[in-house]
Amino acid sequence: MDSITGIEDHQQQRNNIICNVQLVQQAIMDSYHEKEYRQSISLTQTQTQKVPDDNTNQHVSLLLYPIQTSDKHDDVFNANVTTSIRNRISPYFGVLLKKSPHWVQGYKERQCSIVNRIFRYFSMEHKKLEGVLNFDVQTYQLIEIKDKQGNIIEFIIKPVGKIDKIFQFKGTNPMETTKWFNTIKIHLQDSIGFMNQLTSLCKYERYWRVSNVKLSKHERISAQQLEEDAEDGDIILFRGKDINCYVQRAFTQDDFDHVGLLLKMDNNELFIFEALPSSGVALCRWSTFNIRKWYSMYEKVVYRKLKTNRSIEFKVKLSDFVNENLGKKYSCTPSKLLMQKSILFVDEQPKTEEQKNRTYFCSELVAKCYKDLGFLPKIVSSTQYWPGSFSQQNSKLKLQQASLSDEYLIDFCM
Repeated sequence: MDSITGIEDHQQQRNNIICNVQLVQQAIMDSYHEKEYRQSISLTQTQTQKVPDDNTNQHVSLLLYPIQTSDKHDDVFNANVTTSIRNRISPYFGVLLKKSPHWVQGYKERQCSIVNRIFRYFSMEHKKLEGVLNFDVQTYQLIEIKDKQGNIIEFIIKPVGKIDKIFQFKGTNPMETTKWFNTIKIHLQDSIGFMNQLTSLCKYERYWRVSNVKLSKHERISAQQLEEDAEDGDIILFRGKDINCYVQRAFTQDDFDHVGLLLKMDNNELFIFEALPSSGVALCRWSTFNIRKWYSMYEKVVYRKLKTNRSIEFKVKLSDFVNENLGKKYSCTPSKLLMQKSILFVDEQPKTEEQKNRTYFCSELVAKCYKDLGFLPKIVSSTQYWPGSFSQQNSKLKLQQASLSDEYLIDFCM
């Protein structure tokens, strides 16, 4: 997992992404502040505001389970709230025989994987994803079937809830079946679904299918899994409930109205790097986003992993961009939206006043960052990108030397 901060020694100072501590502290959103910090951009928004100058929040780690917050902020945020991040569990891949629900068809081979508490199975012919069982967002039982000698010859993964569905598998031999059973058991017993009774997915027919229309055709991951798997430069998209969000989506004909980048800082702590009307270019702790339940302001929050070589050059460029733009003001004006082409500057030249005083709206910030990283063409103005430009629905987005994964719906049911 790449970290966006850290100095090991003089030799490696440029090998890791380093952010100015004062800028970071100044740009982190004060956890005491309420929902105005989480408003998406409005098409009528023309004023700009500075990032608050004083931010003395202490470190707040992501909680595995939400806590009951008091009306008094001091009860939660004046102390260091800590919890242990879950251990990484070894993944496992291979072929299993899956029993068909139709008795005539018997067993069929499926390519299977268990990675970070998510069991997936694919068709052998086209490697098409057929089912996803995420132990963090739904509670399951694991049942073994033994022969007379006590060998595990099959196992069943059964959803808990008002559903009769079972997923029955076996390996090519008892030893392989036992290996799969024991590995799945480790992942299952260290999942959120094992600690809590999570049954809400059972109300959806065939919820394990990614193509399920009622579940937005997204594979689901928990907020905890995102915190564990996210890497520098990944995309996070928001669909808000505010009236301005509806107006914006109607104008842009997009499914989303806000976008940000994910960064790892300070002992792999996860942050959202974004531009908001109230705070300008700022950092929002993922832990704060969860503890304050800001996700409730959105119809959905979606994650896309950036697939690229996170080389030393990548880290240096990303570090420079973050340091240069933290604290910049926010603006979204008609003159910006009419700008089709970028004003190109030579990197070696000193920064002009225009560059120093540059402002951003959310998707402009993401586009400019991706341009500096070499993923988007420099000639196209960053103001021509909307949040929906970075969604899976936009097939026209073609990154250079990088790509974005399918969308994952973040499940905050913890």
